[in-house]
Amino acid sequence: MNTIKKRSRKLTLFLCNGICILVLGCFLVTPAYGQKEQLLKKIDSLISLGIENKAFPGAQLLIYKKGQIEVNQSYGFHTYDSLVAVENHHLYDLASVTKILAGTLAFMKLYEVYGIDLDRPISEYLPLLKRGNKSKTTFRHVLSHSAGWLPYLSHQNTVFKKNNAFKARTLARKKSKRFPHAINDSLFVFKRYPRKIMRRIRRTPLETVGNYRYSGLWFFLLPHLVAELSGTSFERFLNKEFYHPMGIERLGFLPHRRFPKSELVPTEIDSLFRKQLVHGWVHDEAAAMMGGISGNAGLFGNANSILQLMLMFSSDGTFKGNTYLRPETIDLFTSKAYPNSDNRRGLGFDKPERDTITTSTPYPSVKSSPSSYGHSGFTGTLVWVDPQEECIFIFLSNRVYPSRKQRGIYDLNIRPQLLDWALEL
Repeated sequence: MNTIKKRSRKLTLFLCNGICILVLGCFLVTPAYGQKEQLLKKIDSLISLGIENKAFPGAQLLIYKKGQIEVNQSYGFHTYDSLVAVENHHLYDLASVTKILAGTLAFMKLYEVYGIDLDRPISEYLPLLKRGNKSKTTFRHVLSHSAGWLPYLSHQNTVFKKNNAFKARTLARKKSKRFPHAINDSLFVFKRYPRKIMRRIRRTPLETVGNYRYSGLWFFLLPHLVAELSGTSFERFLNKEFYHPMGIERLGFLPHRRFPKSELVPTEIDSLFRKQLVHGWVHDEAAAMMGGISGNAGLFGNANSILQLMLMFSSDGTFKGNTYLRPETIDLFTSKAYPNSDNRRGLGFDKPERDTITTSTPYPSVKSSPSSYGHSGFTGTLVWVDPQEECIFIFLSNRVYPSRKQRGIYDLNIRPQLLDWALEL
């Protein structure tokens, strides 16, 4: 009898401990769940605040974390008149995110297929650069923004005469054999003007090689390199090697060819160059003068389509069982090009900035890890991958509506805060 009582007491003690453990587990799980709900509310509130303060009229946000989609939502409207609500299948102008989802992506494939040496001069592959001050510029230099090239050229400022008419061989108001490429519904660029842009880039002055200075000029030459090596156009190359076999349907150039304008989010009311709302056409003027297809800007897409590419990057180059890039290629391009320097950039990809001496706040967020990479865009976009946190963050907006002077997205610190909270989920 005493033995039975002793055993009974032990069993009771064991059960009590078990109950205590279960109760403790509840207390451990509940706050974590509550924290996620709090973060999701903060995310919604901040985007709503941005819309209310006219940082942007609408947005798409997709957060993929640890193997699942945590947020995939559209907010607001195309414009402040609230006529067309943003939906998940609608397309945004991605601006400089084009550099990683088109320009750098295509070059990574060329690097693999043709065994390109990143430290050899570009001029060995592009005869255009053989004569001039850029003959010794290497691929590593331009991809890491340390080539000393100027940041940008405003070609739209060179097409007008004093009487506001267009100069010869620049733009025309009617489509013809000489002016075949539309830059909006009523303007057409001269057929050889893209070549003129490339020659103009070749003649630009060179600054200190090795110093970090962001430049988009190389990405205007990149489509020509793709055509020279592959024998096919930049757009077809991307479609053949990546977009089509991956089943990506809502990512590409010149979206008005495939989608109604009601599905395309407009950008700026351009009062200086095109003198109308830019809707369905690339916002970047230089990319427009290239016929809308450039490695610098021009890509349109929605968050769902971008996710497919970023899943490929974060899965060592594979997607749905097929290999598109080698793991070592992705690792090379998404790592710092010069790890022992103050240049934060990878090869085409942007990297985190931690030096608070040169920047007031860490870029792109306080919580992004050193292994993370991505790119932002002038129109109000940000695509970021953090392998350490197993997180893919995609934010699309048209912060340049109605004017690029709109600074709300910066003043409210929207993209960095959203990324911080995404990494905490």
